[in-house]
Amino acid sequence: MYQRDYILRMIEQAGVIVGRVMHLARNKRMQEAIELLQQAMKEMLGLGSKLIGALSVKDLIALLSKDGELDSAKVLALGDLMKAQSELQREGGEEAAAQRTARKSLELLLIGREYDARGELREEFNRRIQEALDITGRAGLNEGILSRIVGYYEEQGSYAWAEDALFYRLEVLQGGERELEWRAAVEEGIRMYERWVLLEDTPLRAGGLSAEEAEEGLRTLRQLKITQSQ
Repeated sequence: MYQRDYILRMIEQAGVIVGRVMHLARNKRMQEAIELLQQAMKEMLGLGSKLIGALSVKDLIALLSKDGELDSAKVLALGDLMKAQSELQREGGEEAAAQRTARKSLELLLIGREYDARGELREEFNRRIQEALDITGRAGLNEGILSRIVGYYEEQGSYAWAEDALFYRLEVLQGGERELEWRAAVEEGIRMYERWVLLEDTPLRAGGLSAEEAEEGLRTLRQLKITQSQ
């Protein structure tokens, strides 16, 4: 109960801060909005905005963990604060910085979701991930994020979206010096389709895919694997 209360309190606190930040931004008080957001990051998470921007997501995960256990409340709160930061950057004409912040927030939330083994915060993570995806789109996402997005959609039962993300990932990896990564992605895709062809048609169709399309996708990837090996 204490853990649940702590998580809800952190989420609520971040929500209040974001509301105040965006109110200031709407009233053209951008500097005050930026300062309030920076202060919130420092007080709630113990991390300055410059440090958050400089660190990799892997390093952020380490800093938000204690004794090997990730503080999911802080991940969710940071995701909310980074979304607000991205919006402020966009309002200030810093489109590239806004996209970098949004992508980092997306990756952070995707990894945080994986740590939520019991699924107690699944809805909280899913909503934020979808909002982040709406902002970032797929262009410019690195291979690690794309891989997690495929898994995210599959777990959601959004099979058509998972298929689309998989083939986009393969397109990103094709050519150049990333053949081993491409091959690994093809193998992952084959295993994914092998899971899907065992499903009933009803859940597949609910996820935007038919049994015939799943079988066709499996044949396509198996053929890609054979062709690449020749």
